[in-house]
Amino acid sequence: MINYNDRQFRVLGICAAGIQQENVSELVYSIVRSASSLGLKSLIFSTFTDMYKKNAFAAGEAGIYSLIDNDMLDAVIVLPESIKDDSITESIIDRAAERGVPVVSIDRQTERCVSVLFNYGDSFENVVRHVITEHGCRRINFVAGMKGNSFSEERIDRFRKVLAEEGLEFDERRLGYGDFWSGPTRALAESWFTSGIPLPEAVICANDAMAIEVCRVLKEHGVRVPDDMIVTGFDGIELEKYHTPRLTTCAVDINEAGMAAVGAAIRLINGESCPPVLAIPYKPRISQSCGCSPVNMNIIADKVMELNNEIVRDDGHESYMFTYLARGLACSDVSKLAEVMHHYCDTQTWCCIDIDYFSDKRSRRRFGGAFTKQMQLIMYTVDHSLDNKVFDTELLLPELGKDLNEFDSMMFCPLHYEAELIGYMVFHMDLERTIFRNTRRFVLLTNQILESFRNRMLIERANAKLADMHIHDPMTGLLNRRGFYKTAAKLTRRLNKTNASAVVFSVDMDNLKTINDTFGHNEGDKAIKALASSLVKCSSEGDICSRFGGDEFIVLSENTDDEYISDYERRVNELLSEHTRRTKAPYTVLVSIGSICTRFSSADGLDECIRLADERMYDEKKRHKRSESRR
Repeated sequence: MINYNDRQFRVLGICAAGIQQENVSELVYSIVRSASSLGLKSLIFSTFTDMYKKNAFAAGEAGIYSLIDNDMLDAVIVLPESIKDDSITESIIDRAAERGVPVVSIDRQTERCVSVLFNYGDSFENVVRHVITEHGCRRINFVAGMKGNSFSEERIDRFRKVLAEEGLEFDERRLGYGDFWSGPTRALAESWFTSGIPLPEAVICANDAMAIEVCRVLKEHGVRVPDDMIVTGFDGIELEKYHTPRLTTCAVDINEAGMAAVGAAIRLINGESCPPVLAIPYKPRISQSCGCSPVNMNIIADKVMELNNEIVRDDGHESYMFTYLARGLACSDVSKLAEVMHHYCDTQTWCCIDIDYFSDKRSRRRFGGAFTKQMQLIMYTVDHSLDNKVFDTELLLPELGKDLNEFDSMMFCPLHYEAELIGYMVFHMDLERTIFRNTRRFVLLTNQILESFRNRMLIERANAKLADMHIHDPMTGLLNRRGFYKTAAKLTRRLNKTNASAVVFSVDMDNLKTINDTFGHNEGDKAIKALASSLVKCSSEGDICSRFGGDEFIVLSENTDDEYISDYERRVNELLSEHTRRTKAPYTVLVSIGSICTRFSSADGLDECIRLADERMYDEKKRHKRSESRR
C-alpha cells in the first residue's frame, strides 16, 4: 500500500510478457479496467518478448521482474502463459510469498496461487460436435499445437472423446502438429494433397492462426471454404475478424476474466477465503467457415478499410521512430538526449538509468538480472526539475505516490543490451490511447540509442585518456617534454600579447645515482616522485611543471616576483627534508636549481631561456659538489 498526502492506495502488480501480443494486451487491459473501477492502482511489469528461449536477450528482458521485489504491492497477478518460463513465474511467486503478498495466476493452475482458468475443453468439444452433428462430417483432420504442450494435448483428448461418443473411429493419419503457428501448419496442410489419403471433409484446428493458414493453403489448391471443406479454429484472435470467411471458433469474455482475477485479489487482500480455482468459460462462435453464416461483403469491406487505416498509422509511427533514432544517435550529451526522448514520447514517460551506466566501472548486479541499488531519472516528460535526480531503486520512481495520485496505471519496461541491464522506462498506460506495438518500438530504439551513446562516450573518454597519457609523465603525473611545449605555447602567445616576462626554473637531482646504486631503483623512483610533488606544492597557480626525463625538471611560471624566484630553491629543499622526516627514508633528496627571468616570444626564445637556466643549474650543482668535497 502506498501513502500520498494522507491518502492510501491499494496497489496491484501485474506481471506479463510480450504485452504487445493481442491476447496478452487485451487481458492486461481488462485487469487494469477492473482494478480501476474497484479503486485499485495498477503497476504493470512487462517485457516485449516471452522467455521461452533462454538466451541473453531473454535474460535482460526478465530483469524487469526484479523491480517487484518491494513492499508496496498489495497483490500480484501473474500471466505464466505469456512469460513461458516456469522458473521466472516461480521466482515472482516466491518473492511475493516472502512478503505475504497474495498472487493470482491467470490461464495456468499454479501452486500457492488462486488460479483463474479458461475452460477450453467443453467449448472445444462443442465445436467438434457441431461439425459432426450439424454438418454430418465423417472424415476430419485435426491440426494440433506442439507435441507435449498441455493445451494441445487436452484438445487432442477432447477431439478423440467426441469422435468416440459420436461413433467415429480416430484415424492417427489425420492428426498433425502445426505448433500453433503458420510455418509448420502450411507444411502439414500441403502434405494432405500428396499423402494418398482422401481429403477431409472438415479440418479442426487447435487455434485460429493455424486455421487461417489452412484456409490459405486450401484456397491455393482450389478448395473452397466452406463449400468444399469446413475449417474451424479456436481462441477468437483479432486477425480472425479480417479473414474471409470468418472462422467458426471459440472465444472467452476477456472482461469477465479480468474482473474475476481482480475480484480474487481483493478478497485475498482483505483476508477473505477464495476458491483455489475460478473457471472462465470459452464460448463457441459459430460463423462462416462452417457454412452456418453467410459471408457479408459489407462487413468484410469495413474490416479491410479498418485494417488498411491501421497499417497506415503503423507505417507513420515507424517513420516517426526512425527520425527519433537518427536524432537520438546524434546526441552528444545526456541533456540533449533527454530532450529528444521527450519530443518523441506519445504519453507521459519516465526514463530511469542504472546509476553506473555512464561510468567506466559497471556493477555486476546488472549482469545478474538486477538493477543497481540506485537509479538516475534522466528524463520525465512533465517535471524537468526531476531530470538527473538520483533515487533508491526500491522506490521505483522519485515521486511514485504523487504519480499514482494522478494515474491509475503505469507500465514498467526493461532497457537492456543482451543480458546487461541499462535501466527501465515507465509509461502512463492510457486505456484509450496506448498502442503497445508503438511502445515496443520506442523502447527498442531507446535501447539502441542508449547503448550507442554510452559506447561513443566511453570511446571519447578513452581517446581523452590516451591524449592525456601522450603529454603526461606516467610516473609523476607531471607534463612530459611534449606536454610542456604544447602547454607553454599557449602561455607564450599570451605573454607575447602583453609583452610580459616569465621565469624558467631548471631543476636537477644531485644524488639520484647514489640512491639507485645504494638503495635500488625503486627508491630512486620514490625520490623522483617526491621531488615532483614538492615542485607542484612550491609553484604558483598556473605554473607549468614538467619532467623532461630522468631527474631533470623544468618549471615555467608567470610569477616574476623577486622573492618568489629567490626563495624557490629553499622552499623545495624544505619540502624534500620534510618528506625525508615523514617517510623515514634512509637518504635525503638533494637538488640544484637554476632560474632565469626574461621575455620571450617564440618556442626558440623559450628554448634559449631553458638553456640559460640549465647553465645556472649546472653552476649550482658544481658549487654543491665543491661544498660536499670540503666536508
